[in-house]
Amino acid sequence: MSSLFARVFRQARITFEQTAIGDAKFAGHLNTLRHLLGQLTLADLNLDSSLVATETFQQPTKAPCTFVDVYENDRFAISVFVLRENYTMPLHDHPRMHGLLRVISGAVQIRSYTELARRDSVTTTSSMAAADGVLGSGGSAFRQRHVLVAAEPEKIISSSIGADSCALLTPDERNYHEITAIGGPAAFFDILSPPYNTNQPQHISFYRKVPVPRHLAELELGSPGEEKPLAPQPDDDRPRYVLESIPNPENYYCDTVQYEPPDFLYTDDDADRTSEGQRKRGSKKAISLNERRWISLPIVASFASLLQCFGGFPVLFKRLSFHAASCVRSH
Repeated sequence: MSSLFARVFRQARITFEQTAIGDAKFAGHLNTLRHLLGQLTLADLNLDSSLVATETFQQPTKAPCTFVDVYENDRFAISVFVLRENYTMPLHDHPRMHGLLRVISGAVQIRSYTELARRDSVTTTSSMAAADGVLGSGGSAFRQRHVLVAAEPEKIISSSIGADSCALLTPDERNYHEITAIGGPAAFFDILSPPYNTNQPQHISFYRKVPVPRHLAELELGSPGEEKPLAPQPDDDRPRYVLESIPNPENYYCDTVQYEPPDFLYTDDDADRTSEGQRKRGSKKAISLNERRWISLPIVASFASLLQCFGGFPVLFKRLSFHAASCVRSH
């Protein structure tokens, strides 16, 4: 495990735990974190290169995406996503979040959008299907959102070293995006603050993009029938779209890989700052690793007792072999 990853982690704590967003120092801390991230590689995280191998994604049961949960507390989360070649992580949002994305293997294309206005309503999944030309009845209630956005320039980011290889989103800019792996599988390292599962009323939502005429795209989305023109933006020629929220896409699912955390991720002050009822997922991982080591002792002791009862390995092996053969014959 490299010292660079330790520096990235410490800077993330300084940025998101020890500095308020409104603090004058926040922008500087965020920029330092972005600069450090621009140097991070797959090897720095001690991740196996087979995660990003083309052969891995050729297995028939392999999901198009692999998720590695690295660290999470109530202020920020760190994870790694690996995408199959040409697979697109569906268009989704990051409500009220700061996020940094660093490609650590391969290359991705990122299409980002900045929110201008929104309108929420309640519909049903059946009415959405009918709008798509699919007939059906019933359907569950679904809170639908329409978001007027401005499209940002598309970016292609690779694992080359440099600050430009790290994408940034904020609560007000580029906080809707979709990500496509190009030229082969791609892996990216992700820091989000705050995480999705905090006590704040926020969760991930997925969207589809609906083109709209320019004159309609200039309307602010209030309540139905109450739309009003947006303030003029003469120098803003970014294309406008309406993003329509949809249920979780069926083609978005991930395999998960257990991450073995380095010691610096879980320090004593983490445990002190976290109550018994709000243990971090990462702390639970560290505990589970310890539990496995402790559990292994009685298992070994029990196996030794079993050997003694049966008279040693040869006798036990013969009895197990006989039992297995009997099971095969009975079927």
